[in-house]
Amino acid sequence: MLDVANVEISFGGLKALDNVSIHVEEGSICSLIGPNGAGKTTLFNVITGVLRADAGVVKFLGKDITRLRPYQICRAGIAKTYQLRNNFPNLTVFENIRSGFLKDALTKKERMRRTHEILELLGLRDKADTVVSNLPPLDSKLVDLGRALATSPKLILLDELIGGLLPAETDHVCDIVLDLRDRGYTIFQIGHEMKPIMRTSDKIFVLDQGCPIAEGTPQEIRTNPAVLACYLETEEE
Repeated sequence: MLDVANVEISFGGLKALDNVSIHVEEGSICSLIGPNGAGKTTLFNVITGVLRADAGVVKFLGKDITRLRPYQICRAGIAKTYQLRNNFPNLTVFENIRSGFLKDALTKKERMRRTHEILELLGLRDKADTVVSNLPPLDSKLVDLGRALATSPKLILLDELIGGLLPAETDHVCDIVLDLRDRGYTIFQIGHEMKPIMRTSDKIFVLDQGCPIAEGTPQEIRTNPAVLACYLETEEE
């Protein structure tokens, strides 16, 4: 579904991504891990058109999207959640999620129906009329996910969706991510916490200082010497 080939980008004299190639299969959950500053969010920003790569190609469903603008990439079927809060704080949960449908020419009735479906899917129905700024962190993150789902994506990029959550909340989000995969969505996620990444991933890619150092199944990554040296070893201490 997604092919990232030989992507490079620099900021001044710092090379943030160096010859990065990643392949995401349709219907899978792929994860991108690595230390802080490894280039994970930068890669997501290249994929979604927020940043333009200096070199390399990004293809989605066989189409070159490297030079498309973010709204064009969204229309093509890629949605993204954000590491930092990116909701409309003064709007309700319902209004935030409904805003994701604005890119499509839907009737008011259809937009309402589909918004209620997402609220039900994410367990937010009872909080539909709550102003988003009054929500706890978990529900705020689910609103962000709900708005992404409202854009009718084929591929969802999750940037630290479980970051800062309690263990029980993390498990809940993992259940939702697995359910979305079972419903036909393809997921590409960034994460730092290894247990949920290992639990949900079909394939894992590892970056270190902008360079790809490993890819494989959770078990292969768990035992990869290069990964242990740069990242997982610290997590296990």
